[in-house]
Amino acid sequence: MKTALKITALAGSLALALSAKAADFKKDVLPMLEKKCMSCHRTPYKTASGRTKRPKGKLDLSTPAGIKAGGSEGAAVVAKDTSMSLLYTRVTLDKFDDEFMPPEGKADPLTEAELKALKEWIENGAETGEWKGTKFDNDGKKVGS
Repeated sequence: MKTALKITALAGSLALALSAKAADFKKDVLPMLEKKCMSCHRTPYKTASGRTKRPKGKLDLSTPAGIKAGGSEGAAVVAKDTSMSLLYTRVTLDKFDDEFMPPEGKADPLTEAELKALKEWIENGAETGEWKGTKFDNDGKKVGS
């Protein structure tokens, strides 16, 4: 009886550990940030007319340093804490909330799969690995891979 209980507990622990596998930043999180966030939240750049465009809310999500620095309203990402991560809280607000991201007309709201990946990534430490940042041309097209 004790052996069966130990095996059941071990199997449950293993299942929990496997289900808590972190989302892969480059595969699951970065493409979403590039597609739905970085048109407004990226490194300052000059437009064709010479005007400098700066990241909205002083939040640059196009570099690891920018993600860590956060924006004018606080920490975009707090490793292992989605409730303190403004990036996560803003994308999970009611879509009619004034602070919901992305704003209407800029990009589609995150899908359930994207929300899950973002949550897993944050809860598991919010590591960006070898990623050095995403570069764009002045037309907003991603440069390089």
